[in-house]
Amino acid sequence: MRIDSMFVLIYCLACLEDSIMSRYKVVVTDHLFSSLEEEQEIFRRMDAELAVGQCRAEEETIALSRDADAILNTYAPITAKVIKSLERCRVIVRFGIGVDNVALEAATERGIMVANTSDYCIDEVADQAMALLLALARGLFPSARIARDNNWDFKRMPRLIRIRGQTLGLLGVGRIGSAVAARANGFGLRILAYDPYVSEEVVHEMAVERVDLDTLLRESDFLSIHVPLNAETLGLIGDEALSKMKPTAYLINVARGKIVDQAALCRALGAGRIAGAALDVLETEPPRPDDPILRFDNVILTPHAAWYSEQSRLDMRRRAVAQVVSVLKGELPYSLVNREVLEKINIRNK
Repeated sequence: MRIDSMFVLIYCLACLEDSIMSRYKVVVTDHLFSSLEEEQEIFRRMDAELAVGQCRAEEETIALSRDADAILNTYAPITAKVIKSLERCRVIVRFGIGVDNVALEAATERGIMVANTSDYCIDEVADQAMALLLALARGLFPSARIARDNNWDFKRMPRLIRIRGQTLGLLGVGRIGSAVAARANGFGLRILAYDPYVSEEVVHEMAVERVDLDTLLRESDFLSIHVPLNAETLGLIGDEALSKMKPTAYLINVARGKIVDQAALCRALGAGRIAGAALDVLETEPPRPDDPILRFDNVILTPHAAWYSEQSRLDMRRRAVAQVVSVLKGELPYSLVNREVLEKINIRNK
């Protein structure tokens, strides 16, 4: 009887150990939320541990993520060194669209899927781009300051322009760029687009005029940036590009700060080579107190918030978590970025 009981005990312990060993570990490297209770409940139901950090440095990310089955990430660096340290990670999902903080090639080489939440804030960012265009064209910020000074003389206003008939240049017409085009058509803007990765059919459906980059720079009254940050677009809008723009033109950036050479932009603004800018993103965020970009009255700054609404924040969280759940169930994430990784893994597409 004692021997039978011992075997039962050993068997139960073995089962418990197997259960513990088979549990998933999901890591949140960093986040912007007040609570992760919803995420914890979802992963608890999957018998998954949720480990949460606020990593800023590479070594912090490695320490937290080494034994992760899946990673949810905001801004923490997922470098090649981090990826090399991962022992069993299947997927990295960003709370957001850009994946410039993830070493994609290294992840692909290791057979790790990288996904983003590519569709959670299309409306918000497109609305922000149009709001910034309208604010620039109608001088909303300087006119608000003038009014608060109790000065009601329109002659103190900056140069204002009629929006209808002006030319909007879209650098990139993916999901967000095309959403901006749909909004801009309603304002009677002439719309130019440069995007070598979008088909003629798609461009035609948007009712925009396809042009080369030089033409886009030369003819745009408003140049709005909607491309991802990568080796091709890093510093794309620098001294040379800015020198081709009209002195009356405005630059709008709701994409990534490093697409614009900020020092070159400050030189162009200081020399009056362009009329102004509206930036939701900067090279360094937040900017240093002595950052030259803060000195210009003809620059509108917003704190990398174009993506934000209460609805988009909730969508982002749920769509990111849903993709982790899909992968842990043996399925593909719906917004896989490095599709070439499929050659290295065995997973079914839902």
